[in-house]
Amino acid sequence: MSTSDSDQNVRPAITSTALSRRQFLRYASIFSGSLALAACSSAPAAQSPTAAPAATGAAGAATAATAASPVTAATVPGDTNSATLGAVKIAYGGGACEAATFVGYESGFFEKEGLKPELVALAAGTQKEALASDKVNTLQYTAESIKALEQGLGVRITTGLHKGCIRLLAGVNSGIKTVADLKGKSLGITNFGGLPQVLVQWALGDLGLNPVSDVTYKIFPGEQLESAVQKGEIDAFAVYDPLAAIALNNKTVIQIFSTQDDLPYKEMYCCFIGVSQKVIDEEPEKAAAITRAFQKAAYWVEHNKPEAAKIMTAKKYVPASEELLLSLLKQYDYVPSAVKGKANFGKFVEILKRVGVLEKDTDPAKLTDLAFVQVTPDLYPGEALTVPSHGVPQYSARELKELAENPQLLYSAAHISGPGFYCNVS
Repeated sequence: MSTSDSDQNVRPAITSTALSRRQFLRYASIFSGSLALAACSSAPAAQSPTAAPAATGAAGAATAATAASPVTAATVPGDTNSATLGAVKIAYGGGACEAATFVGYESGFFEKEGLKPELVALAAGTQKEALASDKVNTLQYTAESIKALEQGLGVRITTGLHKGCIRLLAGVNSGIKTVADLKGKSLGITNFGGLPQVLVQWALGDLGLNPVSDVTYKIFPGEQLESAVQKGEIDAFAVYDPLAAIALNNKTVIQIFSTQDDLPYKEMYCCFIGVSQKVIDEEPEKAAAITRAFQKAAYWVEHNKPEAAKIMTAKKYVPASEELLLSLLKQYDYVPSAVKGKANFGKFVEILKRVGVLEKDTDPAKLTDLAFVQVTPDLYPGEALTVPSHGVPQYSARELKELAENPQLLYSAAHISGPGFYCNVS
């Protein structure tokens, strides 16, 4: 949200009816409908609980054969784009969860989509304006600036990228132990409208508090939030890793909630891909290539987290040790999906409408349709990619039978973009 959006404190008070609806919002199912997952076997924790026995016979043999092959840049699902689409400027802020950005650049995923990438370091408070003005073409985005999108910001979201990387922390001497204790306190954030603030507002609304006026929001550079708590300038702060994790390691703060650990937040994408509206409108093929490159890089990160941590520290992209970065990456789920990403983004829009940040006449569904544009089919179709421990894409029983009979189908474009879905059958 731009500084002009900081007039949140003059929004109408929340009615008791709206609060009860928000309570329902949190505990109701995040997504409508369900997939027929009866063909899937036991999935890891936090994945779909629906399961069936593992495939056997020829299909099981196909699984064992694929399991032996590591996921490399050459074997990430999806065809290489042979087109030459020109330069793309990719902004980054130095967050631990931006692994797909750095891996995409260093491992050639953008080049394989016909792009010539350039990385541009930008502070969090300047990124959305740079993207809206097409000074940069893309970046890893949060459900940030929803208010600014409502007001016409020239940015579009093209896919959900991963989950988990935000924490709400309170000073050890602040007296804050729960979200309810934030009432009357000051909360540090890096910019108005960012996802850390949105999540706190969601939690406050659930408790019947006014998420706009019951807490004082103060802007600080991310690297100054911990010291601001220590000096008593703020009581708590919400921020992305690694800054949050570093503060926890320093024992200057305690954790109130995180998007890695706590429902409903851990079921929601924290990070998406934003593309400038100019690229979306004028170069749709480039927008699609950018999105595919990020999805493929995210898929690679999920299966190669130690290597991703090495890449990030070798070039000093993130101010954290390799050990800390690896511990954080292990907590994040890199399951890229535009379909599920849009559902998550729409939920954030609903939340901001309910807590009074968006205008009374804003239609959340229409704003979501405006802001979130699917520019290319998901590489990993269905509800989301279920990532197995052995690091290869998995298929339904029907697909395994097809693969056993026709091994050449593995990783083919038709197979990946078809109507099926991936699930763990091992």
